[in-house]
Amino acid sequence: MTLDAQLAARSPSKSEAAAAFQTWIRRVVTGAAELRALDDGQLDAIIDPATGNAIMLPAAQVVLHGSRRIVRNAFDALPSGICVLDPTGTVVMTNRAWRAFAVARAGAGLGIGEGGNFLVACRNADAGERVHALAVAVGLRRVLDGSLSQFRRDYACRSPGGNCAFTLIITGPANNASPHVIVTRENVRERKQTRASHGRGRARRNRIVTLARAGTPNRLLASLPARDYARLRGSLEPVTLTYGEILFEPGQPMRHVYFPSDCVVSLLTIVEGHRALEVGLVGREGMVGSRLALGSTQSSVRALVQGTGAAVRIASARFLRAFRESPALQRTMLRFADTLMTQVSQTAVCNCFHVVEERLARWLLMTRERLQTSEFHLTHEFLADMLGVRRVGVTTAASSLQRQKLIRYQRGNIRILDQRGLEAAACACYQQVRIKDPDARSA
Repeated sequence: MTLDAQLAARSPSKSEAAAAFQTWIRRVVTGAAELRALDDGQLDAIIDPATGNAIMLPAAQVVLHGSRRIVRNAFDALPSGICVLDPTGTVVMTNRAWRAFAVARAGAGLGIGEGGNFLVACRNADAGERVHALAVAVGLRRVLDGSLSQFRRDYACRSPGGNCAFTLIITGPANNASPHVIVTRENVRERKQTRASHGRGRARRNRIVTLARAGTPNRLLASLPARDYARLRGSLEPVTLTYGEILFEPGQPMRHVYFPSDCVVSLLTIVEGHRALEVGLVGREGMVGSRLALGSTQSSVRALVQGTGAAVRIASARFLRAFRESPALQRTMLRFADTLMTQVSQTAVCNCFHVVEERLARWLLMTRERLQTSEFHLTHEFLADMLGVRRVGVTTAASSLQRQKLIRYQRGNIRILDQRGLEAAACACYQQVRIKDPDARSA
């Protein structure tokens, strides 16, 4: 029998099985409201009365596989090398940048792949990098046992690809909500040169311009010394950013950079040409367009305004001129770029390993910090796009938070009622990405 004949012979049985499954579903789902929800595609799973087990419907399985593919593609798009470890130190996931480093360096610099054990790799490191590797092993064990939330180590090694130096950042959860640990590899050679050549600038820190003097609540601008802020002030243009406005698209030149005051901008990775997943959030603590300080003139993400408000902007050419002339601005921008990369890395892993309710609580808290208000307008559709889930998942998560009296949600208007309770409901990632400044909680 030919292959076509075999397929034709099998197809009726598949159709019969699908029809029998639909008939069984109709027998199990009897309520009028439940049947309407089933017909409208609002049910993801049903409970088998014979076993008590939840059975995911075929349409939901297709969406789940698609969401996992989106998250994996976004993870691979991150520029820093990242791997995820389980509680034993075994690598369970790596992104493209991590795998490329491992291939180029033939495994040197702890470039191990999925399935390898990080602690074993540290113990078996070559003599030239063994001191670094053993220090990393000690730090990793402390993160794994919960005695340390984050460990950083400058690392140098030799390999067939040449000498290299980088920083390994090992991040664990603030509590035991998740057993996974994130390891990020970042190049620090240029950063060390910058710090060494501009160390004399530390003596001028007592001249920091405060937020009130600058006339804008953007904290990054407020941290600059008076002389360095003066280089920018004449070129800063007040603007109003409106909800839904796109500042950058991937691959497009960044003609301006933006310093938000009381608005929030989402950084989205575009997958398969049209689907989007949020990987970062920028507000009053930072700048939109920080890649410019790292030598790139094109955006790698879509920058979407999610909360209308004020900001100041400056033409990219003028910003780069001030950046080249100001060691203090260079240090400030590199620190922010490092902070943003930590947020992007943590968000990518959060989207993989934490449930929607925890992620929604984290996202609401991050938005509140940046808008400095406990009330804002966000639709279910918008939240679903930001979190990379179906709208029904956001509805279920928001309803749960509302039943716990942590938020009030009505027609897109969200009000946080209990911040401490919402922090307890959020995943541990929030403690890693929250704004680290004295008044972040005082709004």
